[in-house]
Amino acid sequence: MTSSTILKGSLAGIISGIIMGLSLKLAENATGQKVYILLLNVDFIPVIGKIQWPELIEFIFHLLVSLLLGLVFYHLTQKWKLRYGKRLGLAAALTLPALFLYFPLSVLARKEVPAVDNWEAFLYWSLAHVLFAFSLNHLYPVLEK
Repeated sequence: MTSSTILKGSLAGIISGIIMGLSLKLAENATGQKVYILLLNVDFIPVIGKIQWPELIEFIFHLLVSLLLGLVFYHLTQKWKLRYGKRLGLAAALTLPALFLYFPLSVLARKEVPAVDNWEAFLYWSLAHVLFAFSLNHLYPVLEK
């Protein structure tokens, strides 16, 4: 992986992660559904879950995952020379597992988060993850210029 791929993939992941995070924060503020808290929650993870992290640090944890997804997306897009439709398929394939993390995260959380059967919250969560996939895909040609 070249330094250019690392930089551009990192940027794509971070920007997409910011877009997703802001969309969930907006949804939470507008509806009261605690989907942003669910995104940032790490209270069930051994060791780091015992620490009361500031929101910014929890958001950085989220961005680290987004960065990794951006790197994988960018690397595979270049390796396989993917065009728009197949890039979108790759972005969706990388994002889909995270979409379904809603269920175990809801069950494992110690903080107050949406219930596992809260379909309104799952809708916001899903739309934000779809937005992440679209953002990854649309940032690729922008970063390639």
